[in-house]
Amino acid sequence: MSRLQRILVASALLVIAALGLLVAATQTTMIWYQAPGADGIATEQVAVFEPAVVGTVVAAVAVLVLLVHLILVIRRAVPRMQWVVAIALTVVAVIAAVLVSIADRPVF
Repeated sequence: MSRLQRILVASALLVIAALGLLVAATQTTMIWYQAPGADGIATEQVAVFEPAVVGTVVAAVAVLVLLVHLILVIRRAVPRMQWVVAIALTVVAVIAAVLVSIADRPVF
């Protein structure tokens, strides 16, 4: 593989993992409204969705490692095992985002 192809593939893996991070991170908060009180005003409540926090941390670690991988790829050729790990981390970031997306939300 040429140097340009290696950089493009490493960049693509990083972008895919970053999209997984974005999906997981946007689901960390849940907004719900408490029933109106005596004054007739419903108050907005914000809760943290813990599985999304875990998914965000997992995806963030994957993105950071893939960023280091991209820097190494730009500097020199890396071993084949490092590419396998990079692909596995991208898959982990995507799976974390999918699991967060399909997880059951609490009912308030």
